Amino acid sequence: MSWKSVGVGAGIGALFGGPIGALIGAGLGSWFSSGKNKLMQRVEAQQLFVFTALFGMLAKIAKADGVVSEEEAQTIKAFMHQIGLDERARAIAGEIFSRAKDDDSSVYDYAAQFGEVYAGNRDMRMIAYRILFEVAASDGELHPEEDKILHEILAPLGLDESIYNLFAEELFGQAQALQDHYELLGCTPDASDEEIKRAYRKKCIEYHPDKIMAKGLPDSFVQFADEQMKMITHAYDQIKKARPGLT
Repeated sequence: MSWKSVGVGAGIGALFGGPIGALIGAGLGSWFSSGKNKLMQRVEAQQLFVFTALFGMLAKIAKADGVVSEEEAQTIKAFMHQIGLDERARAIAGEIFSRAKDDDSSVYDYAAQFGEVYAGNRDMRMIAYRILFEVAASDGELHPEEDKILHEILAPLGLDESIYNLFAEELFGQAQALQDHYELLGCTPDASDEEIKRAYRKKCIEYHPDKIMAKGLPDSFVQFADEQMKMITHAYDQIKKARPGLT
C-alpha cells in the first residue's frame, strides 16, 4: 500500500463528519490524492474513511477494560504486519489508534457512523465486523469485555446475532444452526433451490476484489473479503447438505 501526503485531511474530514470525520480532519487524510480524477478521489476518500473507522474501532475495543495493555498493543502491531502496511501506513494507523483511544466517542459511535455510511452495503459492514472479530480473537479467546462489544456492536453496524454465531463457528469451532447459514446468504429456509443458487452467485460477484475495493475497502484489507467469501461458500455447502436436490 502506498500513502500520499497532500494535506487535505481537514476537507475530507468535513465531508464525512462524525467521530470518524473528526479523526480524519485532525490531519489523518494524508494519503488522499487531489491530483487524480474524481472517480479515484472518491474511491480513495472511501478507503480513508474505512481505514480510519477500522483502526478507530480497534482502539476502542483495545481500551474496553480501561487501559491498552502491552499485549493488546502488540496484537495491533501484529495486525498491521499481517495486512502488509508500509512504514507510512503504520504511522498513520498508529496515529488513528492513539487519537481514537482517548477521544470522547464510543466504539458504538464509530460503528453507527460506519453502519450509516454503508447502510446499503451489507457486505462492507460484514467485512468490518470480521476484522474486529478476528483481531479480538487473535489470542485464541474472547475476553469478557471484547465479547460484550462484539455482541453489542452488531446493532449499530446493522447486523444481527446470527453473524456473531457464524464467526464463533468459524474461529472457535462452535457449531451453529442452519438458519444462520441461510441468513448469511440473505435467504430463508423456505427459499427455492434456484433462489438460493442465485443468492450465492450474487455473493460471488459482490465479493470480487475489484468490486470490494471500488466500494471503499483499502487493498490491504482485501484478504478479509476473501475470508468472508470462504465463509459464504461454507454456508452454501452446509445448505446443500440439507437439500439433496441443490447442486
